[in-house]
Amino acid sequence: MPDARGDGYVDDIPYTHGYHAAMNPRVMQWTLVQAGYRPPEVRSACELGFGQGVSLAIHGSVGAVAWQGTDFNPDHARNARALCEGCEPQPRIYAESFAEYFARRDLPAFDFIALHAVWSWVSPENRARLVEFIRQRLRPGGALYLSYNCLPGWQPMLALREQLVDRAAAAQREGLPLGEAIRRAIVELERLEPQHDVILHSLKRRSVSYLAHELFNRDWHPMEPEAVAAELAAAGVHRICSAQTQPSRSFRSEYWLREATVLDASSLDASTQQRELARFETLDWAGESAQRLVLQEGWVHPGAGAVDGTAAIRNAQRINGQLLTLAERCAEPSVLACPATGGGIELGWVTLLLCSARRNGLTGPAAWADYAQQRLEALGQRPIEQGVVLQGGPMVRRFLRDAAARFAEQTLPRLQELRVLD
Repeated sequence: MPDARGDGYVDDIPYTHGYHAAMNPRVMQWTLVQAGYRPPEVRSACELGFGQGVSLAIHGSVGAVAWQGTDFNPDHARNARALCEGCEPQPRIYAESFAEYFARRDLPAFDFIALHAVWSWVSPENRARLVEFIRQRLRPGGALYLSYNCLPGWQPMLALREQLVDRAAAAQREGLPLGEAIRRAIVELERLEPQHDVILHSLKRRSVSYLAHELFNRDWHPMEPEAVAAELAAAGVHRICSAQTQPSRSFRSEYWLREATVLDASSLDASTQQRELARFETLDWAGESAQRLVLQEGWVHPGAGAVDGTAAIRNAQRINGQLLTLAERCAEPSVLACPATGGGIELGWVTLLLCSARRNGLTGPAAWADYAQQRLEALGQRPIEQGVVLQGGPMVRRFLRDAAARFAEQTLPRLQELRVLD
């Protein structure tokens, strides 16, 4: 259950190992340019509430920015430190509550502050602390990345979520651990509230880790975008553009600026930036199309800036070793660090298993596919093809053999060329 330091946030079920490319300063900079605004030069950045720390570890060890961050959960901080162990440079990682971290006297001014999946899951008092921190610590011209649950998309879940929380709490009082209590609450409401069967059935397909942190914290506050802007006005920041290609009615991720400056044609170097910007007009850098440019066309992000290539390669391969080890025992990691982009490349968990098989000394697609199947079976997982969960050994084996063949022919050579893998 939530403890006092976390101020109502679940801490007895581990958070997911997600990576968020929108927090890569290079992605932020070029997204703002696409929107017509001058992005900040980023030398220092901060992530608040970093979860398992995958994004923080990658951005703080492979990019050219001095990162730091805090998460109240000591296990999260230990895991984040383990991901970038041996890297130099690496981010400064704290296991402090917002109140503790914000009271530090050694904090610099930041060019970029990032909060993913924080705003909607903290109390109004903590939101006020966040606003004040941004007001005090974000430099003029600096950028804010913020994601949050929004209305009206979550409106149907408001009352249903309260019932789920109440039923799970009752099950815990009977002695059930939180994970089992969540599952029982969903099953009970599915029987008692058939009008919500579509929503409840979708929740049943979600992992307990996702459900616990999405819905079962003490605080859960989806907000109208206008209400978010009203609260952040006190921090002196203004919403600029979406960090998503398709903003939804239930979740938003956005870039905000303090003292925004509109770009004009004379602000761009015609010989380089305009040519590259032409490629960005329809490109979602954080999405699949940009991943294809990196993996298949060999394109390097134009905002790469000056990075010590040797250190970036060394750090990326160290972090990737940790991520591959994690993927062997957990079905969540799906990204590897890329020194060419200063961020991560989404590859999918199955591809990470194929990478792990190769790292473990197995040779050839057939052996890699067999290894991946062993790990899937050990962890009770089934691959998904075109939205369908594959059942039965022969179907899974065929899927993995095909995936391993594509990996050997296409993906692995590009990952080696980009020095993601050796």
